[in-house]
Amino acid sequence: MPDIAPERVSTRAAFTDALPELAVRHGVLVVDTDTGSIKPTPGMDYLNVGIAENAAIGLAAGAERWGRRALVCTFAAFSVSRAYEFIKLDVAYPRRRICVVGTHGGASGGWLGPTHHATEDLALMNALPHMRVVVPADAHQAVSLLEQCLRYDGPTYLRLGRKDSPVFGGLPEPELGIPQEVRPGRDIALVATGPEILATALEVADRLAGEGYDAQVVNVHTVDPESADAVGRTLAGSCRWLVTLEEAWTSGGMGAQVAAAIGHRGIPWLPLGVNGFLPPGTHASLLEESGLTTEAVVGRVLKFVTASQ
Repeated sequence: MPDIAPERVSTRAAFTDALPELAVRHGVLVVDTDTGSIKPTPGMDYLNVGIAENAAIGLAAGAERWGRRALVCTFAAFSVSRAYEFIKLDVAYPRRRICVVGTHGGASGGWLGPTHHATEDLALMNALPHMRVVVPADAHQAVSLLEQCLRYDGPTYLRLGRKDSPVFGGLPEPELGIPQEVRPGRDIALVATGPEILATALEVADRLAGEGYDAQVVNVHTVDPESADAVGRTLAGSCRWLVTLEEAWTSGGMGAQVAAAIGHRGIPWLPLGVNGFLPPGTHASLLEESGLTTEAVVGRVLKFVTASQ
């Protein structure tokens, strides 16, 4: 079972450090939108098109059409919403081998406010056929999953946080599309995605044990509909309650995909995530406002299971 390490490293920083070598090794054209998240090296094919997300997607799609793998780096709030039509028609529809990287995912934009919060991205990208939607659990997984996205024979969306986030010791090496049981349990399944949320789920499981409930914790680093079936196969056969946790709007997000995949089992489901627009604030305060702290989640889960018995 993984432990939460004392160090904190952002998934965006891990991406910044790992990308140059991986891009050169895999022959990837890197298209940036003036994000400040990429440090180009002499051997890397790099273009910065400025704050022009639509143009970046179109350019990458054209390059891929002529044989080049490509990666587009943007702020998540702008790539997913502003360039959605281009991602839909130029990337997902023809199954281009393009990785769209969205930084500042979820509420990690903090004080930048709702213009820079990306809580709709999981739902929007999940709606696109062929798209793999990837949310690393920590900085280590971010590097591994980045490389897997660059090798994947189709389109991917890699969601990264902005600032330092939890790192987990003993977390298994991720495999695209395969959820990870990080804590076994029989009664309640806590299905989580993203660093802060996985850390909360592990803490909640410890608290629930004191209340007499054996909680399973599943890390879902690939959150698309294709992966949801695999989550269903990972849940304990004796699972009586499903709780999904995500730093995103729950409508159409990870939890909705998982609930749809296991609906035939008739397990009561509690979706926990961001509800509505968030004001400017610290990342921690926005998670607290969304009810995604350990204390708030424990309270809601206990109320849920009591009402369901």
